[in-house]
Amino acid sequence: MNIPMDPIRLAGLLTVQMLPKSAVDFTTLAAIGAPVIAVILEITAKARKKIFYDKLAQQVAALSLILYFLFILCIGGSAVYFSQKLPWIKDWFINPASPLMMLYLTLAIAVIGLLPYKYTWKKFKKNKIPHVLMGIIGLLGGAASVHVATVIMKLFFTLQAQSAAPAVQDVPFYSHFTALPGNAELCLTGIYLVMALSFAATASGFYLVLRRNKDDFGRDYYKFALPVIARWALFPTLALLAAVAGVVYYMINPNFEMIYTDITAATAMGSFLFLVAVCCAIWIVTWVSETPMRHKIGLAFAPFLMIIAHGALLGGAMKLYLTLAQ
Repeated sequence: MNIPMDPIRLAGLLTVQMLPKSAVDFTTLAAIGAPVIAVILEITAKARKKIFYDKLAQQVAALSLILYFLFILCIGGSAVYFSQKLPWIKDWFINPASPLMMLYLTLAIAVIGLLPYKYTWKKFKKNKIPHVLMGIIGLLGGAASVHVATVIMKLFFTLQAQSAAPAVQDVPFYSHFTALPGNAELCLTGIYLVMALSFAATASGFYLVLRRNKDDFGRDYYKFALPVIARWALFPTLALLAAVAGVVYYMINPNFEMIYTDITAATAMGSFLFLVAVCCAIWIVTWVSETPMRHKIGLAFAPFLMIIAHGALLGGAMKLYLTLAQ
């Protein structure tokens, strides 16, 4: 069977074009997911009386602040870039009535919770309840940001369907968030939260390897911590695969032949599955290994593989949508 190369090249082109968005998605969602992992690990440390869980939670909390800093840089960079390309969009970033004000608010709540959470770790070593509450404030701010971003995207694209240059509506910014979310919004928010955990754990594996010499907690610690992080990356990623399969099924039902006839979308989706499978293999090997630090190269490459995989997923989904819209 001769498969034409043009659709395959197009799949590669779509993936490459989506890489900047994929990298931003990875960074922002990992920032949101990292505090969830840190808080659960800290609670687990208290419940099981295992200091290694606490040390790991502390490292993930430190990573979360770095990721939030990058998150804010991404927003600022996007504001500058799109304002230059599309002058009308500048108002969306600075107008007090813009729904983006709610995103700024939820991000501020997250950072306000995470800063003391990170820097008072030793102070609250024997009084974990107020410390965990700080972390919960941070994770709730991040989780709220996911829902807020989903609502903003829906509003923006709805308005853009009516006008090529939609203006900010002259209503209080919070009024867009008073209605209960519909099933589609809840589903999308749920997928983003699962993705956030997957990306955060993937980034954490890279961070632990990167900080191995700086935060030298000993061989026993890394023998414990790397398999824990590998499991945190593996199971949300498997849940993400199931969610993606469900979304694709929903998109193409009942036109299942599109899986075979749309070679571009199939190639992009296949690339996504392959790269995610490679990452899962890295995490499984790290999980069961007696010497998990030997797999540090795989853990270091996993975030980049996931970014490419996410780009392929976005490219394949866009191609499916365009095909269905014809």
